[in-house]
Amino acid sequence: MLRFGIVGTNFISEWFAAACAATGGRAAPAAVYSRDLGRGRAFATTIGAPDAFDDLDAMIDAVDAVYVASPNAAHHPQAMRAIAAGRHALVEKVMGTSTTQVEEIFAAARARGVIAMEAVRNVHAPAHRLVRDRLPELGTIRYARFEKLQYSSRYDRFRAGEALNAFDPSLGNSALADIGVYCLQPALDLFGEPPRTSGASVWLANGFEGGGSLQLDYGDKVVDVAYSKIVAGVGPSVINGEDAAITLDDPGEPSLIELHRRGGDSTVLVEADRTATPAANMSHEVIDFLDQVDAGVLDPRWAELTLASRRIMDAHLARGAR
Repeated sequence: MLRFGIVGTNFISEWFAAACAATGGRAAPAAVYSRDLGRGRAFATTIGAPDAFDDLDAMIDAVDAVYVASPNAAHHPQAMRAIAAGRHALVEKVMGTSTTQVEEIFAAARARGVIAMEAVRNVHAPAHRLVRDRLPELGTIRYARFEKLQYSSRYDRFRAGEALNAFDPSLGNSALADIGVYCLQPALDLFGEPPRTSGASVWLANGFEGGGSLQLDYGDKVVDVAYSKIVAGVGPSVINGEDAAITLDDPGEPSLIELHRRGGDSTVLVEADRTATPAANMSHEVIDFLDQVDAGVLDPRWAELTLASRRIMDAHLARGAR
């Protein structure tokens, strides 16, 4: 069993602990790190972890692997500390706030002989594998659109003047990093890194990217990525081929996936519980991480996907940074 130390006491960390419980005994939360020891102990009790620390290095020494779910700006330094100590690192998206940071994490992991992986749960989920497997039925793919427009539960407070970490660009936050990644990474995993990209973003007064549209130009097809933290959307995502199309109600947490053949015939491929928590899908990313740990080899698919995604993010955000 791989014993995880969890950095962060938020709802995502709670989902992660539940995901570990769904791995059939292969992983478990062993410790929690928080700068507030009382808060860390309370959270450890909630998730069933036996220990809590307010010293990050002490926690790292007590576990086999670290799950980093702190603010984005802390991901790189905390992952690097875990790797330097010979611990595996599963880093919540985004792995780093720049391509350079991501490259440094992977280079350090290879040099130390440990596994590092970015946690983007939807590309590890069975629904994504199903879409990938059914692509040949679409014929030649010409267009796709991945859309996730999600009005943040914190945005009303931000609009009222409250300073919130979730909308602080100095912490490495952006709508692309928080929401857009759930559209961008499936597109890149299905179609590869495109030779050309373009797009634009909506910038808030404090310099935070509130949403945007990113176009991936492959020459023989175009893929649009639309995302937001400041408006809500109800449109499906779609992959259009010359013979058929696949629609997803939500690329991040799909509960309805359908195949629509040219001529009008449709088949439901996935119809799932819309009320299921994201924790239900997180176990798949944990299992993919555990498989790499057991094999002792970094899976290039996930490393290359993270790097391609970060390269495109950097270029896109630089186009209109305020």
